[in-house]
Amino acid sequence: MLDKNRLELRRELAPGQVDQLVDLFQQEWWTKGRQKADVERLMRHAGPVFAFVDPLNDELVAFARAMTDGVYKAMIFDIIVKDTWRNTGLGRLLMDTVMTDPVLAGVRHRELYCLEEMVPFYEKWGFTSNLPGLYFMRQAS
Repeated sequence: MLDKNRLELRRELAPGQVDQLVDLFQQEWWTKGRQKADVERLMRHAGPVFAFVDPLNDELVAFARAMTDGVYKAMIFDIIVKDTWRNTGLGRLLMDTVMTDPVLAGVRHRELYCLEEMVPFYEKWGFTSNLPGLYFMRQAS
């Protein structure tokens, strides 16, 4: 199981960890194909950022980010745990960290989107997919 004291929470990434984040993104369907230049730009505008790093080898093992107005809305993005660290409790630690962050904790609506099989995981933090009358919409360029 996860030794929480082994990992460090970082609120920004070192340049070499941006490369690790790009590699991490290549493992998932929703982030596959992201390019380093775009990820660098994303990191300049993201916040708050949650990055768990194993200090033994400076390895990025989990990541999430959010965008918020600080009052009404916060959207949580890119919740990702490195495949070799899954089923250790790190995903739960990452979500606990995101949900208790002072910037996000007082926001009225915290939102995310996920695959259907992940709904039970996020329900543990009070997320619901039961939103009658609301529709997810996207305009892509």
